[in-house]
Amino acid sequence: MRLRFALPLLLFLVLVAVSGLALYQTSHGKRDPQQLPSVLLNKPVPTVEIPLLQQGGSVFSLAEYRGQTVLVNFFASWCLPCRLEMPLLGSLANEGIPIIGIAYKDRAADTEQFLAEFGNPFHAIGVDTDGRIGLEWGAYGIPETFLVDQSGLVQWRHAGVVDQAVLETIRPMLP
Repeated sequence: MRLRFALPLLLFLVLVAVSGLALYQTSHGKRDPQQLPSVLLNKPVPTVEIPLLQQGGSVFSLAEYRGQTVLVNFFASWCLPCRLEMPLLGSLANEGIPIIGIAYKDRAADTEQFLAEFGNPFHAIGVDTDGRIGLEWGAYGIPETFLVDQSGLVQWRHAGVVDQAVLETIRPMLP
């Protein structure tokens, strides 16, 4: 009879302890909630063909960029944080860093208008209208950026806006 009352209390206390530990780690810099784990780290990029935005029916693959270090950025016109990172992505592109953009669950006309308004830092722009490509990459949301090395392995992943602090983190990995 006592177990019937003690079990819910015990489960509640375990839940509070786990939540408290996660909160403690986050508030003391031991855990960054922006950096969710990625199953792709140190693995080859997904081999999906990506439809191109501006060449109706044409597709490309990241295999075409083997031998180069590239950034792959998932973005959308409806994503407010995506607007914030466009200037920095533009400066990286001006430095010669190839950036592949993948418009995630967006309409082509909206993507084109977004790029006209905020600039186009992308070497190539793919479209992922149904989210299948994002699923293959393990994307949690947008903006989300991956660094792919010369051998086609994913070396880094960032969920959120690419800002100056993020750039300082990846700068040593860029050519």
